[in-house]
Amino acid sequence: MRRFVCSKEGFHTKKDSADDGKKRRKRATIREGCQAMIEVIQKYYGRWVVTKFVKEHNHAVLPPSRVRYVAPEEYADLEPFIGMEFPTHEDAQTFYYAYASRVGFDVRIRLSRRSTRDESFVMRRFVCTKEGFTPYEENFDDGGGGGGKRRRNRTPTREGCKAMFEVIKKDYERWIVSKLVLEHTHELAVAPSRVHYIQSQSEVVVLAKSGGGGTPRETASALNSLAPQIGEPGRGGLDHHHHHHHHPTGGEQDARNDTREAAGQSSFVIGVEETQSLLDYFKRLQDENPAFFYAFQVDKNDCLTSVFWADAKARMSYYCFGDAVTFDSSFLGNKSMLPFVTFTGVNHHLQSVIFGGALLTCDSEASFVWVFENWLLAMCSRPPVSLVTDHSEVIGAAAAKVFPSTRHRINKWSILSRTRENLSNIYSKHATFQAEFESCVLASETVEAFESDWNSILDRYGLRENLWLQSVYGFRHQWVSVYTKDAFSAEISATRRPESLSRFYEKYFNTKTSLLVFVSLFEQAVSCWYENEALEDFANMYTKPVLKTPSLLLKQAAEFYTRTIFDVFQDEFIESLGYHVDRVEDGEVCKYSVAKDEDARTTCVVTYASSEKKASCSCCKFEVSGILCRHILRVLPIVGVCALSEEYILKRWTKNAKNGFVLDECVRYNDICRDATKYAKEGSSSMEVYKVAKEALQMAFGEVVAAKKSIGCTM
Repeated sequence: MRRFVCSKEGFHTKKDSADDGKKRRKRATIREGCQAMIEVIQKYYGRWVVTKFVKEHNHAVLPPSRVRYVAPEEYADLEPFIGMEFPTHEDAQTFYYAYASRVGFDVRIRLSRRSTRDESFVMRRFVCTKEGFTPYEENFDDGGGGGGKRRRNRTPTREGCKAMFEVIKKDYERWIVSKLVLEHTHELAVAPSRVHYIQSQSEVVVLAKSGGGGTPRETASALNSLAPQIGEPGRGGLDHHHHHHHHPTGGEQDARNDTREAAGQSSFVIGVEETQSLLDYFKRLQDENPAFFYAFQVDKNDCLTSVFWADAKARMSYYCFGDAVTFDSSFLGNKSMLPFVTFTGVNHHLQSVIFGGALLTCDSEASFVWVFENWLLAMCSRPPVSLVTDHSEVIGAAAAKVFPSTRHRINKWSILSRTRENLSNIYSKHATFQAEFESCVLASETVEAFESDWNSILDRYGLRENLWLQSVYGFRHQWVSVYTKDAFSAEISATRRPESLSRFYEKYFNTKTSLLVFVSLFEQAVSCWYENEALEDFANMYTKPVLKTPSLLLKQAAEFYTRTIFDVFQDEFIESLGYHVDRVEDGEVCKYSVAKDEDARTTCVVTYASSEKKASCSCCKFEVSGILCRHILRVLPIVGVCALSEEYILKRWTKNAKNGFVLDECVRYNDICRDATKYAKEGSSSMEVYKVAKEALQMAFGEVVAAKKSIGCTM
């Protein structure tokens, strides 16, 4: 919840005005008990809703001309310089805040001086928020609350940056820039998507949005402003002559539901008009952003049978985080829900990311082959390392055909959920069963430990003849954690359940929802994921994690990893300190037994090749998650390794995970064509403008030719 009030809210206390003999700065009395306020609370999926609002003030309000408002064209390209003048110090502050937002850093007021005559400001100094340094004792959490005091765990942000902007008051109410340092000692948040998160001194400076050049906001597009990223544009198939939106009437939707009821759960009918409406909408999205991909199938009556789509952000995310993918088809068997499937993954903040969605009116093997093939086409024909799906013979067969080199796994959370349904009487009678069963299938570190615990559970609860458990045991190699260590899966913790759209989907989408409303609400939900990712990206640029111990390994990891991944790494490191090590083999390749207690089932073997300085562990955590395990971290100091080599730091977990992304040639071509169309429209408005445009175009063409020659490209 956040509540914003007028600065004249409340009253000054007597302490503020009392003369008790102490020297106090004279402050103007500004509070008058104004009740104006606005209160917002966070609702589902990150949405904020106004819950309280009082519009009326009990005092005169400033005219709009006095409200601090920065138009983008006013300071669009203006750089600060020594001698720059402003009519007031507020104008200077507003300018520097706007400059900071454009360049990509945060600002705080470092120093102010007042006149001894009338207490008015005569100097203001603004600095980067990374100015100075965080005291060591604030940057180190000893866990003991030194001195008996509880200290808030603050994330350090200061790095000794020298950037600053100082203005002093001159005669005739002029403020002049007297000191200026433009260089920063750190990376700047230059991406526009990050800049709007900068909050200088907890003040809100309104930056006006330009009215030109953008696309109109439409109901179902939270992403229209994204630049093209990768892959080919979508493929059409139905003639797009009708560019209108048609929302199905209640009768049409009821007919659609009745048809599905009669045909069975797997049958879902989408009418011709609704089909055309949805495809017109997708076509318009692609016109606005060539990287938007969609593909569809229609039957002999031009009714939609399958449609897949992925926006530019989804395709870019796959380029960075597409090594491990989950295909969620859990709602296909529910006849009261729309037959929707999604492709998702995990980003470098352990947040879920979307790689595309599809509507399938049939759950046959051919349908899944079609959606897998088109999804793969949208992702530049680059298959994932691992694919997690729900347990289904037809999905498994389709995955084997389209992704022959991908490690196919079954969603263990789906298995656990269905186990609870099939063994509901056991769960209700025995309070300890769930913990025992989940520990067995999720936390067993060796195959022997799993088999022992599994058999123990079967005997203890009389489940030897249970058909469900016999069935899931038969394909245990596809879902039990200890058997799925042969390929990367981005699974940081075997017991950590990934974020899902399921709750949102169950709440808002059913067969009575029109497809356009469905798509728009889905995109709005996904946009919350994008927003959360952008927030984390920005936070990682402006904060540093708190080290629990001053280890060189931790300091190095803190520089590379995102805050979320560093926390995981640090937990592994701290846990490693409680393990003991025994060398079991000497030589060029040494082996170490690493265990926390005497239980042989929890003992892991770390192999270290001194010539290559490479370590591996029998737990295979690094191979599965890309994070070094506690066993290797325990051995590294023993063999004299105090720094992580590059091979142990996966880029997908680092702050720079999204750096180095390259546009596909087709998208680059479409992007330039789109800009060229705008250029031609503006450049042909008059003969004078045409001549200028033509001359500029010829100069630009010459520069392009020269650039191609310089890098060895042929014409």
